[in-house]
Amino acid sequence: KLSGYTLKETCDVLRSRRTKVPTQKTISKYYSMDTTPDDNHVKVKKPMAFDVEPFSSAIAEIVSLNPKCCMSSVYDVLLANYVDTGEFNALPGNEQTLRNYIHHLRDIGKIVERPESRRTYDVMDVPPPGEKAQIDFGQLKCDDGLTVHFICIVLWHSRLLGVYAQDHKFNSEESCRAIHRFSSKCGGRVKTLVIDQDSVFVSEEIYGEVFETTMFKSFLEEQEMGIWVCTKADPESKGCVENAVKYVKSNFFSARRFSCIDDVLRALPAWTDRANSRIH
Repeated sequence: KLSGYTLKETCDVLRSRRTKVPTQKTISKYYSMDTTPDDNHVKVKKPMAFDVEPFSSAIAEIVSLNPKCCMSSVYDVLLANYVDTGEFNALPGNEQTLRNYIHHLRDIGKIVERPESRRTYDVMDVPPPGEKAQIDFGQLKCDDGLTVHFICIVLWHSRLLGVYAQDHKFNSEESCRAIHRFSSKCGGRVKTLVIDQDSVFVSEEIYGEVFETTMFKSFLEEQEMGIWVCTKADPESKGCVENAVKYVKSNFFSARRFSCIDDVLRALPAWTDRANSRIH
């Protein structure tokens, strides 16, 4: 405009300079302005509908107290507090207007974001050799309709892995048999088994006191082993075996197809030996 171009000529010049041209309405809007807008378009920006009291303070307070709240929920709260009570006939804007205003409040720092609190995990000391073994169960549904249930046993110190599978869930007797097979393969028994509150091992817990199932309790007494029962969502205590379960699913099952449990039982021992070729 300052160069003397008419409105039509301005459109032609923009088309020659850029591949994407604003609409005719947008070009006319800026051509008719008396001042040049700055980077933030402060001089030409429309006033925000909710940028008035008491809505501005109320919105900032609601979102600050509920950082993950839905925008439509904030809008409903405003309706209940200001429209339903008769203080205002209607809200100054719709839900999309409110959503844009909340983004604006976050950008200018008027909404105080609470620091996200996450659990701090600490690395547990590796016990001496033969001290503890971690146990966990896994389940995977194969493409041919076969569901494989397996138990993973990991020596905490050396990361030696034992995996035993079957086509149904493990009960107490089958779990004890798998632990015995692993002990026989290692040539010795660990002092403590690290388990979670699985029903095959623990029948109930009352005020922190754990009661083992009858079969598992007899097995522990016979083998002179102790147990360490982990709490729920405690990756520090059973992180090794939880990673082992994921490793079995991704490394053993992902590239193989099994139609029956016999195929799994034939391939699993050799794979376990290869996985143990590089122990800790």
